[in-house]
Amino acid sequence: MASTLINLYRDKRNGRLGGVCAGLAHRLGVEPWLVRIFALTGLVFASFLTLVAYIAAWLLLDTMPDEAEPSPAHIKTTGWQSGLSPQEALQALEQKLRALNGRVAELEQLVVSQEFRLRREFNDLREGK
Repeated sequence: MASTLINLYRDKRNGRLGGVCAGLAHRLGVEPWLVRIFALTGLVFASFLTLVAYIAAWLLLDTMPDEAEPSPAHIKTTGWQSGLSPQEALQALEQKLRALNGRVAELEQLVVSQEFRLRREFNDLREGK
């Protein structure tokens, strides 16, 4: 269906009613409760439109496959809920930042290198610039 084109699915594992809000939250990378609050607010202020949109999404979206990527890690789920002490959580975040810093440094070296300039010039020649 169309859900595979836009990478939007119903998440029945984390869903309450049909998994639409949980699937949308997964796609947007936010907590499901936040999407549920917006859906309830829409139900209060634009009840018919919100209800029709929810039912349409429920019927049209596929169920999320089991091999789909896991939901993005939030501070809430990797911090106090996982049982880590504050020091352990801080060390984990520092390791992630060091890894990201290394990747950024590699990208910076590539962008200022002669190889990058040469590749860019070849691409410009191909495009006729």
